[in-house]
Amino acid sequence: METLLKKAREEVPEVSITGLPTFIPKVLRSNVQIHTEDVEMSSIDPKLRKALRPFQREGVLRGIAQRGRILIADDMGLGKTVQALAIATYYREEWPLLVVCPSSMRFAWRDAFLQWLPSITEHDIQVVVKAAEPLGANQVIISSYDIVSRRSEDLMRAKFKVLIFDESHFLKGYKSQRTKVALELSGNARRIILLSGTPALSRPIELYPQIQCLAVRNWPVVHDFALRYCNARETRFGWDFSGSSYLDELHILLREVIMVRRLKSEVLEQLPDKQRIVVLLDPTLVRKQDRQAAYLSQMVNNIGLSTAERRGVLIQYFAKSAELKMSAVCKYVEEMLEGDCKFLVFAHHSVMLNAVSELLEKKRIDFIRIDGKVSSDVRQQLVEQFQSKTSCRVAVLSITAANAGITLHSANLVIFAELFWNPGILTQAEDRVHRIGQKQNCVVQYLIARETSDDYIWPLIEQKLVVLNKVGLSKDTFSDAMNRVSEQVVDNDLEENGAAEGDSADNSRPPSKRQRSIKDFMNTTEDSFWIELSQDTSTLLPEDL
Repeated sequence: METLLKKAREEVPEVSITGLPTFIPKVLRSNVQIHTEDVEMSSIDPKLRKALRPFQREGVLRGIAQRGRILIADDMGLGKTVQALAIATYYREEWPLLVVCPSSMRFAWRDAFLQWLPSITEHDIQVVVKAAEPLGANQVIISSYDIVSRRSEDLMRAKFKVLIFDESHFLKGYKSQRTKVALELSGNARRIILLSGTPALSRPIELYPQIQCLAVRNWPVVHDFALRYCNARETRFGWDFSGSSYLDELHILLREVIMVRRLKSEVLEQLPDKQRIVVLLDPTLVRKQDRQAAYLSQMVNNIGLSTAERRGVLIQYFAKSAELKMSAVCKYVEEMLEGDCKFLVFAHHSVMLNAVSELLEKKRIDFIRIDGKVSSDVRQQLVEQFQSKTSCRVAVLSITAANAGITLHSANLVIFAELFWNPGILTQAEDRVHRIGQKQNCVVQYLIARETSDDYIWPLIEQKLVVLNKVGLSKDTFSDAMNRVSEQVVDNDLEENGAAEGDSADNSRPPSKRQRSIKDFMNTTEDSFWIELSQDTSTLLPEDL
């Protein structure tokens, strides 16, 4: 190497040529991977193994080739969850397994285990809800970052050998308590799986704690790392590591040693243009029903009410549900802000729109809001602001006032904080990002809360679209979204590819016999929705809700 450098300097003396840092060849030599062709995946549950798309299978093989230590940094919507489950299952003999995730995703992770691993039961999983809650002898423990940061001693005593850190960019502060605990846990573990759709590749110092968790051999100490990759500068206040330098070199090194990262543009042919995902909100964050909500919930199924009376009850319950969901929705949005992506939040009631707006103001996030009070000229100014300003992160939108006539495809993520009675309005709202000029596939997340009006509205929306699909008046289906949890990606076209047995129970629900005509479906009004819902809910079985 030195001989080559010397010769190159002699050939072009006017150019400054420096060699690679000495740690790079050491890192590459000491972190040799197993050949992926030697990996046997039969120990992974067949249901999960068969559901993997080709690029996801490659990610799983890479994780196993790296002996269960990997940063999966795929774009949002590419199925990091299923890849992590597959890798963790490969090492199941080493469980118990600890999953650390944002608090709003704890129950989504539980549902992912139950969906994809038939051998796992609810009794095998403990979702830690309170900081003082004793740890059980379960195979899987799921906890939030906040709780983990306060439970280091008993978590260390549990001696977890397999760890999953979801949204691992939560560990970007290398002096924070949560990062210190994560490093302690990682020091005792054999398999560590990090998941992050926004791994801060442009701010290398935020990556350093995550790399430390994976215990890469011969990785440089933080100061040497910062000198090379953070454009480190000494100031009168100390060292500044906030910059970046030699990013291409760092990306190559990470890809070679610990990271797999696929962009949507790279695997677009394996993805649907638009993916719908149901996010079941953390029930501990959904406000418990007060006396009024409990009464409304009971009255929904009171067959003694007239249609008009039941309509009134349902309208009140729909509005009350916005209050019940409000805190859980805001927590979810707050955790989404930890990433770098722009996104839309749709809601119907003012109380929900106000709650999300107040959260963004409190967090000093640049955002726009379009509701029925915004004039057409101001609306266009706000749209241009969101489209052109990178710093404008969020658009808070009324489902009825902003579902048409605007283009917001600088984002590719849509979050519905509330549902709506007309599925056509929902799909129109989705298409604010799913438009000509959109260069990425779009992810649509529906935030659903149990024991709210969502239990009644979601099944009805599915029924309406099933009927429309059968007569060719719609190509949309929401039923496949119920088979997705968090960022899981499965086949989007159930008719073409078929669904595994038990994968799509909701598809078997027949359309309501009381539906009058296709025209009624296409022109559902608020009044007719509540009338139909009041009729339909009495026919739904408890297990359907």
